[in-house]
Amino acid sequence: MKYSIATIALLLVLNLVYGQNEPDYQQRVSECFSKQNYKCAEENLLAWIEASEEDYANLYLLYTNLGTAQRRLGRTQDALASYDKAYMLNKRSAAVLSNRASLKRTMEDYQGSLDDYNMALTLEPTSAELFMNRAGTKIRMLDTLGAEKDLEAALHFNPDDYRVLTNLTNIRVERGEFELAIKTYNDLLKDKVGDPILFNNRADVYLRMGMYDLAMADVNKALKISKVYDNGYVTRAEIYMELGDYKKALKDLQKAIKLGNDTSYVFELLDECNKYLK
Repeated sequence: MKYSIATIALLLVLNLVYGQNEPDYQQRVSECFSKQNYKCAEENLLAWIEASEEDYANLYLLYTNLGTAQRRLGRTQDALASYDKAYMLNKRSAAVLSNRASLKRTMEDYQGSLDDYNMALTLEPTSAELFMNRAGTKIRMLDTLGAEKDLEAALHFNPDDYRVLTNLTNIRVERGEFELAIKTYNDLLKDKVGDPILFNNRADVYLRMGMYDLAMADVNKALKISKVYDNGYVTRAEIYMELGDYKKALKDLQKAIKLGNDTSYVFELLDECNKYLK
């Protein structure tokens, strides 16, 4: 069973630098990022770095943004090298450490990610965002108790952040606290009726409870809100599989894969569908 994380794993801190001596570079880099043209951003950042003095106070931010551009281009090793350079230039920046921690998590270097988040939290000990993101790393390390403590700390510093409460609820669902989870999602959906993640997560809980009609109604609401929400198709496929409709399940799984969901769990479900359809 999977559930949806609400903005945790790939959260990046993008600090575009407003350099006093290079306004043209700043404008071009900003435009490149806004257009999601990360090759353009990389080229202009490299030119900006080359034109900057070695003692330029914000040089570390240029390397941070260079790493972000390279990461978006799928060049994780280059991104890591840029974040490492940014860290060497400024070891007191929580933003640099957070970016590097997030990248390391995607590279499955969970201990390295945890170490960076730990250092970032020594610099910003009241950052709800850092606690939430460190919880994401702990979940991948199967430390659900540690993740729960981090999410509770995040709620303490930012009690109105529904993403934190959603992720905390997901952990408690794993312990079988279904009724509490349903109540939480009901409360959240009073104010977040346009959030597909919440509908999908509640559908997941209903699915676990064997309440397939309610699960299907919720996941269909999620997909009505966002037709490109890949996790919604996975959840609906799970419901169809429980109902014995493997053809429809297969179609939804193929849709999820087409939308970019390449998790091993999806392919396990796909194999199970194909087994029944032979």
